[in-house]
Amino acid sequence: MTIYQLQCFIAVAEELNFSAAAARLFTTQPSITYQISALEKETGLHLFERTTRRTKLTPAGTAFYQDIKHIPDYYEASVQKAQLIQTSNHSRLVVGLRKLFDYQSMAKTITRFQKIYPDVVVDIVPQSNHRPLDELRSGKLDIGFFYDTEHSNAPDISFYPLFVMPYHVWMNPKNPLADRKELRLSDLKGQAVVTTDSFESYLYACRGPSLQELMRVGADVSRSVPSLEGALLEIQMNTGMAIIPCLEKAGVPGIARVKLVDFAPVQVEIGALHNSNRADVQMFIEVSKEYYENMMLESIQKR
Repeated sequence: MTIYQLQCFIAVAEELNFSAAAARLFTTQPSITYQISALEKETGLHLFERTTRRTKLTPAGTAFYQDIKHIPDYYEASVQKAQLIQTSNHSRLVVGLRKLFDYQSMAKTITRFQKIYPDVVVDIVPQSNHRPLDELRSGKLDIGFFYDTEHSNAPDISFYPLFVMPYHVWMNPKNPLADRKELRLSDLKGQAVVTTDSFESYLYACRGPSLQELMRVGADVSRSVPSLEGALLEIQMNTGMAIIPCLEKAGVPGIARVKLVDFAPVQVEIGALHNSNRADVQMFIEVSKEYYENMMLESIQKR
């Protein structure tokens, strides 16, 4: 299997027309047909249904497309990154960052790291919520941040616990529950709690209480949104609330947060490929571990 074969498949899957896919890749239709046939032969998959009128993906083809559609992008990014390192006096460290991260602590971590490695440029990029481990495996990221709910067994990746984030109920300040110091799931009876079934969503990645648990306490779970932004809009309109893990200092202006005390906090971890022998990767991990350990100790001492 080659990158070019995947590019041909992705072009046909998105255009649903072999001639249009060929024009998109500046090649001929027979060439595209040959590459798709070779790909199907190698994988044993039947990817397209073709008639004289139309081309459509088979169910297997649809699943294959969803899983591999970003691989060519990862490949190109990895090549560009390696070329930049090869031609520059500076190396680059690409760190993925999740939504609602504590940016102040990240800035302090990077500052400490660059005192040790002043010639390393740290690039901060948004981290995917769908198959986040694949970004490390593809080389798109050198380091990522993960929730312990996102992996059960990944022997090729090393994870290092950093801190725990309690779940909070995010709501409009006008909601009567906004004045409470803490909440339990049972307090959400009759409340509209927005959820999501989108793999791409931050809400899905951070895995709060399940639909069954919310329904058991009488919460209204009829509202489903595709993204965190959708949930925040529901909250701003006072038509729903959301359950989201976050540090005490994190938040969004105009939205109230109350800690959910009877649902286990989520463990946040930093991760890198197990076989990474880059000294800058290991040092960034050590600096991060030290910083968050000190931050947690200070938080405990203030209580």
